[in-house]
Amino acid sequence: MAVLRITWFRREDLRRDLDQQLARGGIMVQAEPPAGLQYGSSVPVELRLDGGACYTFEGQVLAVTPPLGVAVTVPKPTVDALRVAMNTFTDTRDAQTLHERPDLAPAPSETPSTAPRAPKAEPGEVLQRWNSLSGPEKIHLALHGGRDERAAVLRDRNRSLHPYVLKNPQLSLDEVIAIAKNPQASPDVLKLIAERGEWFTRASVAEAFARNPKAPGDLSVRALKHVSQEALRQMAKGHGVAPNVVQAARKKVLAT
Repeated sequence: MAVLRITWFRREDLRRDLDQQLARGGIMVQAEPPAGLQYGSSVPVELRLDGGACYTFEGQVLAVTPPLGVAVTVPKPTVDALRVAMNTFTDTRDAQTLHERPDLAPAPSETPSTAPRAPKAEPGEVLQRWNSLSGPEKIHLALHGGRDERAAVLRDRNRSLHPYVLKNPQLSLDEVIAIAKNPQASPDVLKLIAERGEWFTRASVAEAFARNPKAPGDLSVRALKHVSQEALRQMAKGHGVAPNVVQAARKKVLAT
């Protein structure tokens, strides 16, 4: 498998990536994703300071977003080492940060890649001009942004952006529950939550699914396996749930 590589030529670019991405435990490698790469896959990553230190590790894929690139996890020790190395890093080229793969690396005479980057503004400013952001910028915020940015992505009318929020390593369980409860959540997002066992088997998440009138019927019924007995009895009485869920809940109550 091709190595995903990032080379920094300027100290300021490294500082920006440390503050905006690496501090959250991941980074976007700006290159066409290798064929067959999927969420959760392990992939070799190389982070290099031009003319200086080089760090290699196995990263976990957080998102594959052609043609923007691949978001991967970065171990904390590597992030800490990069912060230390930044103090002695000297600029080697007057250029933007270069995100590259070995087979896509430009020749010395070529101009480094300048793929879209996340907005540099503060979170409040970003939200104020949300509608003017490009698709890649919104994807980047979904993957690496804070709670407010994640909420903004989920409010965006472009539902194809919503699944990227689930790949943000900072996403909290409370946010997952809120998404599962939301009748406006897209079916694709709900299905992705159900595929994550560490979420779907939580009683609070499962109950949110079962009570969501817009959740796919099969998922709502399957969620009953993980809800508390008290919640199951309430749903069996028909309190605020769909008829198919009421019937399934009654069967489970009678069987216990």
